[in-house]
Amino acid sequence: MSLQRIPASHASGVDGSVESALKWISYIQEEWLIVFDNADDLPPEVVAKFIPPGNRGNILITSRNPSMGRVISFENTIEIKEMEEPDAITLLLKASSLDALSEHLQAAEKIVIELGCIPLAVDHAGAYIQAGNCDIKRYLRQFSLHRQTLMSDATFKGASNYDRTVYGTWNLSFKEIEQRADGQFTTGNAQAAKAAILILQICAFYHHSNISREIFQSAAKESRKHVVDSKAVEKLPQAITLLDHTLLALDNDGDWDDFVFGQGIAVLLSFSLIKRGQSLENFSIHPLVHSWSREQMSKSDQQRLYEMASIILSCAIPWTSTSQDYALRRLIFPHIKANELHRSQMELIKQYYDDTYSKVAQVMRENGDWNNAEQLENQVMDMRMKLLGTEHPDTLKSMGNLASTYSDQGRWEEAENLEVKVMDMRKKMLGAEHPHTLTSMANIAVTYWNQGRLNEAEELEVQVMEMRKKLLGAEHPDTLKSMGNLASTFRDQGRWNEAEQLQVQVMDMRKKLLGAEHPHTLTSMAHIAATYWNQGRWDEAEQLGIQVLDKRKKLLGAEHPHTLISMGDLAITYRNQGRWNEAEQLEVQVLHMRKKLLGAEHPHTLTSMANIVVTYWNQGRWDEAEQLGVPVMNMRKKLLGVEHPHTLISMGDLAVIYWKQGRWNEAEQLEVQVLNIRKRLFGTEHPGTLRSMDNLIKIYHMQGRRDEAEQLEVEVTNIMKKSARDSLC
Repeated sequence: MSLQRIPASHASGVDGSVESALKWISYIQEEWLIVFDNADDLPPEVVAKFIPPGNRGNILITSRNPSMGRVISFENTIEIKEMEEPDAITLLLKASSLDALSEHLQAAEKIVIELGCIPLAVDHAGAYIQAGNCDIKRYLRQFSLHRQTLMSDATFKGASNYDRTVYGTWNLSFKEIEQRADGQFTTGNAQAAKAAILILQICAFYHHSNISREIFQSAAKESRKHVVDSKAVEKLPQAITLLDHTLLALDNDGDWDDFVFGQGIAVLLSFSLIKRGQSLENFSIHPLVHSWSREQMSKSDQQRLYEMASIILSCAIPWTSTSQDYALRRLIFPHIKANELHRSQMELIKQYYDDTYSKVAQVMRENGDWNNAEQLENQVMDMRMKLLGTEHPDTLKSMGNLASTYSDQGRWEEAENLEVKVMDMRKKMLGAEHPHTLTSMANIAVTYWNQGRLNEAEELEVQVMEMRKKLLGAEHPDTLKSMGNLASTFRDQGRWNEAEQLQVQVMDMRKKLLGAEHPHTLTSMAHIAATYWNQGRWDEAEQLGIQVLDKRKKLLGAEHPHTLISMGDLAITYRNQGRWNEAEQLEVQVLHMRKKLLGAEHPHTLTSMANIVVTYWNQGRWDEAEQLGVPVMNMRKKLLGVEHPHTLISMGDLAVIYWKQGRWNEAEQLEVQVLNIRKRLFGTEHPGTLRSMDNLIKIYHMQGRRDEAEQLEVEVTNIMKKSARDSLC
């Protein structure tokens, strides 16, 4: 109805112009409501021209464009999000004409979670089920196989009296952005629309959540640092030479010029195709929108955009090791995993790029995804051997990286074999004192330490440390690493004062050079905490352990291998303070995460199980301790060998359990084995050896074998006296 035909408006002089109508509305005394429905395409400033002046009446604006909040005030805006899960389940059952039986509820819950609780998608699924196409239990299987067909099925577009399919709503938005990009609309910036399309299509091959501007910024900045060696590229193809700079322009200072990227983000936000994250630096895409954006591409576009997305990710990975670099690689990790998953599901072609494979392997290794890191590193090593030769520095570097991954997996013999090859070739080509040769020697020393060959480890570590001090200086990161490794060996040899002195030096220098939150600084702090609890300084160990754990969670995430080590160390501190429940809770968390991430037989998983065993027997839960202790000991024997320090610990723990259960003969047999091996490997003065002797004395007493107990007690006393005299000297 025209406003001029309303008597009150005619009497007030409304002449048909917008201005007169708005002026009249602003003077109306009664309650009134103006609705701007689906104001998606209009800029906020255009809508603002049609709002009456003054503060009377009510105005309702519905729009997918979050910038429309500028028209009124952002505090008066309400974001209509996805349905709550219970409401979505109710809608699905109603649309499916099904009762709320338990079997229907269980299936419905899984469906609405998969659909992200989008009402149109949920209602569409209900209509599909109600029509008899499948029952509610089979819908998810059909959805996983035929998602694009189901979400585009025009048969059910009227299910909610909304004349579009699920995918059809997003196709409409995308078509408008394409028209803007082609210059068909007078409103809207063609450059911004093109950027929006490119961002959406690239991110379709990332994880749908926590997509950060920092990824694009780092890709732009890292590309500036790259100097192309034409000979290297000819032999080893480099992804960075194919980097598309459309979204990655640099300014005159060499920093990322994010103007075009920001324009594209603004367009996507205005169509609600992406959402802001908690930080303005991050955004996310609804999982269904994410799937749609991949599936609506042609096969050739899928291949092209997958490669572009992959190259941007790999170029964004920094080689350096600041705290920010570690955090960025942690951020990129789930996007690498998603990128590969999408490629595999869509059967796209994967090209070998040397820089991509080596960088991605580094990210995998840092985040504990060692099996995938190993596969990539094997391919890098094989390709470099083939194209560059066995003795080329890059080939040797790839062999060293693969050896490190073997070590991370607890495959120390394979690691040692590869590391010795690398060291021998580097000595031959570069000389015994070259930094790369010293790195190889240091890696072998760490492998010796992991194998329990502490004397060999110490001998090699002292050599490396002294040469690094001479060649690189006392504060060089590699020198500090050598000092830290030597300190760990001292600690495991029971030389705690020497270990602590070295560790404090390393920590102080790392704080000064790298900062208090750098991963290497945190490693130093963790090592000192371990030395404290070996010395029985539990309160100091706890304070330091909590600091390290909190910082690692913040920097690396709750499931990172280093974070799990910190949780395990803190649990040991709690246990030795008699705080059994707190210790057990932490240890169980660590065990579940390690089983999930590493598998049941990984050395780190076995360490978690062994820690729980000790907590159980400290609580007097002997049967539970035995049930867990026996498989831990057997798996350690199988994986590490009978003489490995960790195996000996498990055998000693099980001996204590048998002793507490009154099974003294079994306890004695195990403890005698452990004692003899420790004497041979570590000597009679080693803390572990003395602990075995003390346990055996207690077993003899329980069996009434006092003469043997007294004989062993005299031996322990003499060892302690000798040790005291040596320390005074």
